Amino acid sequence: MSNAEVARFAVPPIEKSIVVRCDLERAFHAFTAEIGQWWPLQMFSVTQAKARTATIEAKIGGRIYETADDGSTHDWGRVLSWSPPSGFSMTWHPGRIGGPHTVVELSFAAENGATRVRLVHRGWETLGKDGQGMRENYNGGWDKVLGQAFAGHLERAA
Repeated sequence: MSNAEVARFAVPPIEKSIVVRCDLERAFHAFTAEIGQWWPLQMFSVTQAKARTATIEAKIGGRIYETADDGSTHDWGRVLSWSPPSGFSMTWHPGRIGGPHTVVELSFAAENGATRVRLVHRGWETLGKDGQGMRENYNGGWDKVLGQAFAGHLERAA
């Protein structure tokens, strides 16, 4: 897609922010190393009912993927930046190998004895005419992933 075509489909990023009651090292570790324990796989994954776990490989270029009951893996994206415990970014294309992708950036910052987790999901215009509709679907999905699943995992673990 040319730059002119990308600009024609400009779509604003999704921005979400939550505060969790733990230090930023714990919040970063829970989001990345424990993603398989809290991500709502039945709802948000490639294989859904057959999904067993999710994994983030903790390095630039590392895979973000799910593993299904049969042992098969399904890529969600690749780590673009890795700066524990302050943040990381990744390409995002669950179930789509190659082709266009969006970018998800997560930052973790200490705030009054807790941690603010900020998510920015951008690059919808790379998806062309489908970008706006996909953004709308993900907007509510990130509320469930961050505000319910991730925050709930940290509360249960406290």
